[in-house]
Amino acid sequence: MNSNTYTEAKPPFFSVVIPSYNRADFLPKTIQSVLDQQYTHFEVIIVDDGSTDHTGKVTEGIIQHDDRISYFYKENGERGAARNFGSQKAKGDYVYFLDSDDLLYPDHLMKAAQFIEENEHPPIFFLPYEVVEASGTLVQSLVPIKGSLNQLLVTQGNLLSCHGVFLRADTAKAFPFNEDRNLSGSEDYELWLRISSHYEIPYANVVTSALVHHDERSVLNFNAEKLIQRKKLMIQYVFSNENFMEKYGKFKQRIIGNTYLYIALHLALTKKYRMQAIRWLLKSFFAYPPSLFVRSFWGTLKHLI
Repeated sequence: MNSNTYTEAKPPFFSVVIPSYNRADFLPKTIQSVLDQQYTHFEVIIVDDGSTDHTGKVTEGIIQHDDRISYFYKENGERGAARNFGSQKAKGDYVYFLDSDDLLYPDHLMKAAQFIEENEHPPIFFLPYEVVEASGTLVQSLVPIKGSLNQLLVTQGNLLSCHGVFLRADTAKAFPFNEDRNLSGSEDYELWLRISSHYEIPYANVVTSALVHHDERSVLNFNAEKLIQRKKLMIQYVFSNENFMEKYGKFKQRIIGNTYLYIALHLALTKKYRMQAIRWLLKSFFAYPPSLFVRSFWGTLKHLI
């Protein structure tokens, strides 16, 4: 697919890819939020990543009532592999990855279609989301975003998640997710950094979707050693990318400092890994001394006291 495809005067067609692993209780509401879109030029691709619950039966009941939905079962390969699988099945002009416990607001695809037309079919763009409790209570909103999103991604960390990012079909195929299972949980950030070395990421300051916070998604549910391994592996992949280092290599120590600070904060939040959290907080400071002036540095200290 090349850029000439997008000169045609036709509305963009979206492929909404929903990877799912044992989320049968959340999935129907997530799918329904797609089916309730005001903009109707879309398909839904559900990738069951080896679920052991009743995900298949739940999906089968929904598919019977809407032929825009496709369901695929595959052996578990973690979320990066599931998203890549769905991307290969996609027929749309743009691919959108929606986690199986999150929600789109009714104007989500309409706003995306407008953004695409107004910005001449960008290879990638972002529509901000908000974080809500399962009850609907607002926890956090990403708007307003100020300045270069690329710069924010490199210097401040991942504010994108997978939520809100639209990839043009040719971009999605050229830049697949890293399928290293040990990277799972940071595979999205690694991808956004990789893409950011090729394209500026435009955005609109309008909230059109929600990341739903629930107990199974809690930041407290993790293995410390796996978290440390994942974040160290992420920066290894990022720093081995020549394009990224050529464009953003000057921020290497800052990225390391932010990564170590991320580890320290999450260890501190559990209240179980106090000494490890202190060690990683110090590593953050020595890797990038200005970490001392980052709000999360003092937030980590607060949780350690």
